[in-house]
Amino acid sequence: MKKEMEKKGESTDFLTVREVSKLLNINEKKVYTLAREGKIPGTKVTGKWLFPKQELESSLRNKARRAVKRFSSEFEVNRSVVLVSGSDDPVMHMVQGLFHKMHPDFALFSSSVGSEEGLKLLNKRFCHIALSHLYDSSTGDYNFPFINALFDDPDETAVINLFYRNVGFVSKAKNVTSFKSIVGQGLRFINRQSGSGIRRRSDQIIINEKLLDSQIRGYSSEVYTHYDVVNRIISGDSDSGIASESVALYAGLHFHRLFEERFDMVIFKDTFFEEGVQAFVEFIRSGIFFKHLNSMRGYDCRSTGKVMYPASELSDQ
Repeated sequence: MKKEMEKKGESTDFLTVREVSKLLNINEKKVYTLAREGKIPGTKVTGKWLFPKQELESSLRNKARRAVKRFSSEFEVNRSVVLVSGSDDPVMHMVQGLFHKMHPDFALFSSSVGSEEGLKLLNKRFCHIALSHLYDSSTGDYNFPFINALFDDPDETAVINLFYRNVGFVSKAKNVTSFKSIVGQGLRFINRQSGSGIRRRSDQIIINEKLLDSQIRGYSSEVYTHYDVVNRIISGDSDSGIASESVALYAGLHFHRLFEERFDMVIFKDTFFEEGVQAFVEFIRSGIFFKHLNSMRGYDCRSTGKVMYPASELSDQ
């Protein structure tokens, strides 16, 4: 066998299936599969697979280099992307271009999955920033009770205010001022998804009005964004919903204010000083962001950029 290879001018240093399985730390069946699929260099001699050691090692080195190069490329992409997850607000969609213009080395990507899900994703380190406006009726506070409940180590988080915003009933009719008025007029309601800040407030308002959700037509119908709510009303698929004042005015719908709420961003302390996160914090504290907020109805920037927690550690940063 060795002589046959020498006659062909090829290397005589070959590995058997068993030796390759040990080298690659895989079972022998997997070696056969890789060989048949041409994923590792090998040849059949008198019915047995043999693998040229030098060529195999060279192939492994090349694959390792490609993997490192791919990892480095992905790392550079990840470093340039700021992943935001959680609550929905039109501001976040509108400022992505402004953020990139101010910080061209970074791109902002926002996923509207609801406040609660956003906090859960942040706790798992699946995003850099979570957006939340969860209201706790027992304490009258926003976000902190939920961070304490959902995070493995709440003390490792930082909370920065983005803005305050007005939220209320939106409809084509002027006289939608409560769930009782919706029920009384037989109107259809389009809801937000479970776990969102708006949905939690809706559920609480129903309790306060001493109603059952089964009394409200369409209460089980869910959408994920403020724009989805107004689009369902404009299209005639629903008659009413709850959304931000800015979206209601944008859509030309009537708006009845229910409450003003605090809208925060939540970050892990150990990522607070990462370049992308710092770029976004700098952006929301900039005149560009303030000007944009002040140009829209229903927003208040009295605490925008302020560290709500922990004030002693990050306030001056």
